[in-house]
Amino acid sequence: MAGLQREVGDTVGGYRVLGRLGAGGSGSVYRVVDGEGREAALKLVDAKDDEVAAARLDREVRALQSLRHPAVPHILDAELEDDETFVVFQFVAGETLFDYIQAHGPMPAPELADFAERTASALEAVHAAGVIHRDVTPSNVMVGPDGPVLIDFGLAHRAEDNRLTREGLVSGTPGYVAPEVIDGAEPGPQADRWSWAATVAYAMTAQAPFGSGTGAISRTLEADVRLPDVPGAAALRAALGRDLSMRPGMRDVVAALRGATEVMPTGLPATAVAPVGLAAGAWGETAATTVLPSGEQSLPGGPPRDDATGWPGAPEEQDPVDDSDPPLEDETPAPPKRRMLLTLAAIAIVAAAPVAPVMAYLVTVAVAILARGVYRRSLAIEAARARRGQRRTSDTVVQTIGLPWHTLRAAAETLPAALTAGALGGGAATGAWWLVSSGTITSSTATSQYYGHAAALALGGLVAVIVMAYGPFMSGTREGAHRLAAALSPTAGLRAAWVLIAMVAILVAGIAIYVQLEPWWWPLPDLPPASA
Repeated sequence: MAGLQREVGDTVGGYRVLGRLGAGGSGSVYRVVDGEGREAALKLVDAKDDEVAAARLDREVRALQSLRHPAVPHILDAELEDDETFVVFQFVAGETLFDYIQAHGPMPAPELADFAERTASALEAVHAAGVIHRDVTPSNVMVGPDGPVLIDFGLAHRAEDNRLTREGLVSGTPGYVAPEVIDGAEPGPQADRWSWAATVAYAMTAQAPFGSGTGAISRTLEADVRLPDVPGAAALRAALGRDLSMRPGMRDVVAALRGATEVMPTGLPATAVAPVGLAAGAWGETAATTVLPSGEQSLPGGPPRDDATGWPGAPEEQDPVDDSDPPLEDETPAPPKRRMLLTLAAIAIVAAAPVAPVMAYLVTVAVAILARGVYRRSLAIEAARARRGQRRTSDTVVQTIGLPWHTLRAAAETLPAALTAGALGGGAATGAWWLVSSGTITSSTATSQYYGHAAALALGGLVAVIVMAYGPFMSGTREGAHRLAAALSPTAGLRAAWVLIAMVAILVAGIAIYVQLEPWWWPLPDLPPASA
C-alpha cells in the first residue's frame, strides 16, 4: 500500500490531490482537481504487479464507462497501462449513509422505500453492465441532495488478499458479506443483493443488522437478525436468509417497504410474496407490480417499466465478473452467540453430577434463572427504546439497576422447567441406579457398581440440563444464556480463559470419578456408598 500513498499537493496523472477520502485493500481514494478546477474522486488502484487484477480492472472500467445511472458516479477518466493505475470518478457531495443515519436516526418509511428503490435500481444497472460491487455497505452509499449514490466499487484486488473464511481472517465487511461468500462462494449478483438488504436494514434500524467483528460472521451464518415490526421487515428478514432460493428479490422488498406486499406464511418459499391488489411481474425474481390501465407494469409509487426485465432503462443483464473482497470496518455491535462456551458449561455440569448430583442440579437452575433475568432485562430495554427511541443510555442503566427484579420474575418463570428437569432427571438417575444395583446392566463387583452408579447420575444430569435448556418457556432463557456468556467473555482472551476453566472443571470431575470418590449429596443426607 505504500505505493498508493499521496499527500496534498501531489499530482497523479495530471490531477492534483486535495485530500484523502478513504483507503481499502484494493486502493486509496483521493479528492482531486483537474487542470480546469473541476473536482473528482480518484481511486489509485494496486494492479501494477497483478495481471489478473489489471485485466479485471480494464474490463470493469470499460463496462462502467458506458453506464449512465443517477445513483452511480460516472467514470470520467482512467489510466490502466501506465505505472500509476487509477480511475477517476465523478465527485459525489454529501455524507455516507452510516454518518447520515448516525446523525438523523432511522429513516422513516417513505424515505426508506425511496432509498431502497434507488439503490436497488443502481445495483441492478451495475450488474447488467457485468460488474459486481462486492462491498455494498452503509459506508459505501453517499447521501446527497439528489438522493443516495452507490460508491467505491472494488475495481481491483491484490493477489495476496485473504479470502473471507469462517475460521480464518475476514476480508470484507462483517455483517454485510453474504453467507454463501463466507462459505467460500465467489461474490456475484445474489451476494450484492444480500448486502443491499443488510444496508437497507441498517437504514431502517440505525444498527448493523448482524453486529460487527467476528461475531457478525456467526450471526450471518445463523440468519440471526432482529428487525422491528414495521412494513417491509418480514421481506428484509427473508432477503437476509441463507437459502438463495428462498430470498425475495429487491423489487419484492421495495414493494413490501411501501406496504404493498407481505411475505406469505411460514412453509412457503420466502420468494412467494402476497400482492395487496397487485399482479406478479417477472425479472428473474418474483416481482410485485401494479397493473396500470394501459397494461404496463410498475412498482407501487414508481414509474412504468419499459420492459419486463428490470428497472426503467436498465440494460440487459450480462454475465458478472468475479473478484475478491475489500477490507474490514466496524459498526454497531450486537451480542454474539457463545455456543461453545455454553456447551462446555453443560458438559461440566454433567461431569459434576456423579460427584455432587444435587449441587449440579441447583447450579443448573441458578444459571437458568440468571440467564432468564438477563433476557428479561434485554426485553425491557427494547420496550423502552420502542417507546422513546434508540440509543438511550439511561434505559440500559435503569434496567441494569432493575436486574434483581428481572431475576425475581425469572425465578418464577423458570420454576416449571426446574420442576420438570428435577423430576425427569431424578427419575432417569433413579431408574438407571436401580438397574445397576440389581445387576441388570452391570456386574456386582464394587468397581462395576461404582462406575455404573456414576453413569446413572451423569445420565440424570444430562436429562436435567436438556430439560432446563428446552423445557417449558425456555426459549428466552436460551437467548439470555448467550447474552450472559457474551457479557462474561467480551474478548478472545476471556473466552479462552473460560474455556480453560471449563476444561479444568471437567478434568477434576473425571479424576474424582476415576479414583472412585463417593458422591456428595449435600444438602440431602448422605446415601450408602455407591459401591456398596
